[in-house]
Amino acid sequence: MTNSLALRMTKSLKAVNFDYTDESRWRPYFDSTIRKFAELAWIIDEFRSELNQKCDDMPFDELQEEWDYSQVLLGGVDEDGEYRERSLARLYNDLIGLQFENLKEVVEKQKQGISPTTKVKVLDTPFSDFVSEALERSEDILRIAEEKDIIYDGRVDTEYDFYDILSDQEKFTQLLTDFVRKVQRLLPNYNEKALFVWSLDNSTGRYLSVAYPKLKDRDTWRWLDELFGLEPIFIPEIEETGEKVQKRKQQYTVYGYRDGSLGNELTDLYGLVWQSFDNEVQDLLRLVFTEVPNFKKEFLKQAHSKLDQINWAFPEEIRTVSQNESYSGTRGDTTQAEYHISGVTIDSYTYSGYATSNNYYPPETRECELSLLKVLDDFMPGLFLLNGLEYRLDIDSESLEVEEL
Repeated sequence: MTNSLALRMTKSLKAVNFDYTDESRWRPYFDSTIRKFAELAWIIDEFRSELNQKCDDMPFDELQEEWDYSQVLLGGVDEDGEYRERSLARLYNDLIGLQFENLKEVVEKQKQGISPTTKVKVLDTPFSDFVSEALERSEDILRIAEEKDIIYDGRVDTEYDFYDILSDQEKFTQLLTDFVRKVQRLLPNYNEKALFVWSLDNSTGRYLSVAYPKLKDRDTWRWLDELFGLEPIFIPEIEETGEKVQKRKQQYTVYGYRDGSLGNELTDLYGLVWQSFDNEVQDLLRLVFTEVPNFKKEFLKQAHSKLDQINWAFPEEIRTVSQNESYSGTRGDTTQAEYHISGVTIDSYTYSGYATSNNYYPPETRECELSLLKVLDDFMPGLFLLNGLEYRLDIDSESLEVEEL
């Protein structure tokens, strides 16, 4: 990819408009956006934990002596023992996991005027699992941000009233509404700071320096390493020496986040949200909202629109590790597509996998002659936005492999 093409790509993306090198500009993202999301996640997680503590494995008749749980367990249940659509009891069952061991038994006993002794359970759900994991990740992010002196206090410190939420369906619904809004605000789809963090991972210095001009200053790279944990994960082996060669190495160095770093934790959180709202979590929240965003599809649509503006397409000469969705199981899958690096040249590749007949073809190596630097240039527009969503680059001094997700 030429510099002019990279520049057009940057303009079409409407590169971020804040000073990404000013640490004070980052404080509101962590101290407000991430923290407010974490606070709501904490309330939902703590509310469910308290439900679990008070209700799990308790006979219904004993539970009723403490507080009237009939609405959250039976509100909207029909006489056949089935949840009505969008009923309160179904909402608690599907989202929070609060339910009877045998709902039909309870309904039958109530018809007979018998006080049910059926036990209540609080089970894990995809939504509760998502909230717990997202809370853990956001708390880790705030802790690291405090260690980096971006914020003064990384603790999630908030309050809630258990019975106030339990007794008022509107308050519970509003809590969920606010939570989804906070989810939205922390993502690269809607937040330029998040987009900046997301796009640094697995990109070359050359491409990033065009997308973000202040990265032409080497001190900025050191700052990114110290703050976000962005470090070289691949440096091309160029045998010549001299100032131009050193600059060339810097241009084609591929950067990535260290495990446990602030950048790594942030991109993992974005990925968790995108993945969760692309499957069961989105479906479950439709019990509350008629329309629930699919944040992953939204971002991909935006990304492909930008890539289409520069006519970017995945390099035809490169095979990917991928699964062919047209076939079941492993039929039509490429399980290995490893390109062998020699200096700045790709001189051969090894591939293996399954034919559409489901027959396995063993590793086969073929010669080729490709410029590693050109291949990286050709990859970069897609990896800049789609890394971890549609593609994953695995590169070291000896080989290059791209997995199609």
